[in-house]
Amino acid sequence: MRWRARSVAWVAVIIAVLLQGAFITRLGIPFALTPVVVVIAAMRMTRNEAALLGFVGGLLLDVAPPASGILGAQAFVLCLMAYFAASKQYLVPHVWWARALFASSLATLAQGAVLLIEFIAGHPLPFGVGAGLSLVWQLAIGTLLAVALWPASAATMGPQPRRRMGVAP
Repeated sequence: MRWRARSVAWVAVIIAVLLQGAFITRLGIPFALTPVVVVIAAMRMTRNEAALLGFVGGLLLDVAPPASGILGAQAFVLCLMAYFAASKQYLVPHVWWARALFASSLATLAQGAVLLIEFIAGHPLPFGVGAGLSLVWQLAIGTLLAVALWPASAATMGPQPRRRMGVAP
């Protein structure tokens, strides 16, 4: 992957973390921007690069104010989701809406996994209608955002990495 594509991905994740902490969380919008950006960028990277991007993006979310969760939960989950997105993106049809739905579904799954990890760790979480509604909002807003970001990622990051023939995924 070219250096320009890597730098665009890193800058996009840093901007997403800053926007998440400065505006989205403080306005009370039940949406996490960073997982959607990480998954979309990961779909245009190799698996190892995507895992590193997800880990650092999640770690930035864990330490950036107003962080209130478990340190490392976002980093762990986003690392796994980015790796999965990079390794399984070839199974999704090459249609913009299918790629956007795949990205928003993985971002919603990441948020659900973080909620589950925090619940297991003993954090008081409003499981029920509040958590379910936040996941529905994550999927709805994430799909709309992914529909807008997928073509932009193609224009800025270039094509997806090609898989070598005869090599197991």
